[in-house]
Amino acid sequence: QQLLDKERMEKELALARGIQRSLLPDKAPLVEGFDIALLNEPCYAVGGDYYDFLTLGPQTLLTVIADVEGKGVSSALVMSNLQATLRALVLHLHSLDEIAESLNRMILNDTRSQKYLSIFIGLVDVRRKGVHYINCGHVPPVIVRLNHDPIPLTEGGMVIGLFENARYQRGHAKLQHGDVLVLCTDGITESMNPLQDEYGIERVVQCIQGVAEKSAAEIISAVSADVARFSRHGTHLDDKVMIAIKIL
Repeated sequence: QQLLDKERMEKELALARGIQRSLLPDKAPLVEGFDIALLNEPCYAVGGDYYDFLTLGPQTLLTVIADVEGKGVSSALVMSNLQATLRALVLHLHSLDEIAESLNRMILNDTRSQKYLSIFIGLVDVRRKGVHYINCGHVPPVIVRLNHDPIPLTEGGMVIGLFENARYQRGHAKLQHGDVLVLCTDGITESMNPLQDEYGIERVVQCIQGVAEKSAAEIISAVSADVARFSRHGTHLDDKVMIAIKIL
């Protein structure tokens, strides 16, 4: 009976993993003037990291990355709810702060403060080469620019799902030819080596600076390989998501 129960559980988890993967884009979108690539590595059968690309018009791409607190099935359920809620909101709301505030209230109502999440919502202006964004407690995405200090995207507010009346401020950044905008979850930055040192956003930036002339897919591969080398004998396990957007 135990073997049968274990087999049934494994089948259900495999089915859940397939359903969750179908909710997420399996490849980056093709956008004129931009080279976009992504990495998605759940540490368990299902995970709590979320990313999405939503085309809101011929010149607008909504790019989202989020991390639900915790791991495993409960976080995956919240992630699925987040995906459905966000996609419904963007059909009716056109202001980023309204989207963030509505998302906060709806997730809070659904989870009753038992789960919270960080999320970055970036509205990429394809024609003007800029990004309007709100960062809700997420690892700050960074614009890596040749011969320039990295530009972190920090404007926004607190995490989603804890307090009903949370308010959010919108930020904006201009993008230039050759810039690399990198978004990731803390599975990347908090990867640890055997000495419990974290990989950190500084190492992400340094790695990208060394390969910035390459394609977005090659940049993703370089960072992923560097993280793997750094954390080879470490014990920290977490879902990993990363998006690289290179301006051509």
